[in-house]
Amino acid sequence: MRRVATVFGWLALTGAAGLILLGIVSWPPGGLMFALPFVFLVPGFILALVGGVLVWLGGRSSAEDSSSEL
Repeated sequence: MRRVATVFGWLALTGAAGLILLGIVSWPPGGLMFALPFVFLVPGFILALVGGVLVWLGGRSSAEDSSSEL
């Protein structure tokens, strides 16, 4: 289960990086007067948060398990 959480976490972080890059590329030169960058940035940040938590939980559990075996 930890490995699944870690893999899904890294996939979510990869998707979040893509969405954030799309938001940066679609940023208009005059500033944020249009909603298009927010369409990519807000889901990208949410996906990054979820992915980071999944990677942290997956990595934390495996480190605790390996230290308990010693």
